[in-house]
Amino acid sequence: HGWVFDVPPEGQKNPVPIKAMGRFVHEAVAVDRETGIVYQTEDRGSAGFYRYIPDDKTNLAAGGKLQMMKVIGQPDLRSHVKNGSEFDVQWVNIADPELAHSLGTTDSGGVFKQGQKMGGTVFARLEGCWFGNERVFFDATSGGGEKVGQIWAFNPKSQKLQMLFESPGVEVLNMPDNLVVSPHGGLLLCEDSDYGKFSQQRIHGLDQDGNLSLFAINNMQLKGEKNGFKGDFRGKEWAGATFSPNGKWLFVNIQTPGVTFAITGPWNETVF
Repeated sequence: HGWVFDVPPEGQKNPVPIKAMGRFVHEAVAVDRETGIVYQTEDRGSAGFYRYIPDDKTNLAAGGKLQMMKVIGQPDLRSHVKNGSEFDVQWVNIADPELAHSLGTTDSGGVFKQGQKMGGTVFARLEGCWFGNERVFFDATSGGGEKVGQIWAFNPKSQKLQMLFESPGVEVLNMPDNLVVSPHGGLLLCEDSDYGKFSQQRIHGLDQDGNLSLFAINNMQLKGEKNGFKGDFRGKEWAGATFSPNGKWLFVNIQTPGVTFAITGPWNETVF
């Protein structure tokens, strides 16, 4: 739930929570190394986008301030947004980052409702988040007019939010989840969907001009050849995509049955 723990005293079994970075339905984080600000997504139908401003960027447990994004003039961005649209951003303070639920409920919306009441913007199921090219990229898995995905970019220096890409349908991009910035500055988007014939999970590349291209398809069907795994795993999600520091290797997982792939280029022939 976003707790940061200190080392428990000798003889004590459970760690002691000392500071909270927000008690909500956490999904992904991205860190701005220059400022130490931690950006956080929330995986629920009505979600907020948050930032944690630490008092000491070398010690998150020392405390800090939790805020929720307020997109000026846009209280709700779960539906259709035109590609390329840009909005000004402000931030509202969360008075009680440790409030798990709205009062008298178990709705997991204690932090979210505080931010919304202060003018924070509602997004649809925020999942993947990555810092690169001086921007924070994140996706709304069920956002957009067709409810199958939006890709957002936030510029901390200009305090502007841009719609990079909204999927027009499941056949194009179907519920992006994890994402990563590629060595060329584009994005790789991992699908996690369950829509009929398009439940076969894919990875897409999104270049800096907003052009989408297919990179990989999960076609994993095993009969015990490897470590005894058997089954049709084509509908299982891609997850955890990341590049090696030198940019030559892409590491990515298929969540079930639990397989990691190491993929090499040449990446100079890719379009993202």
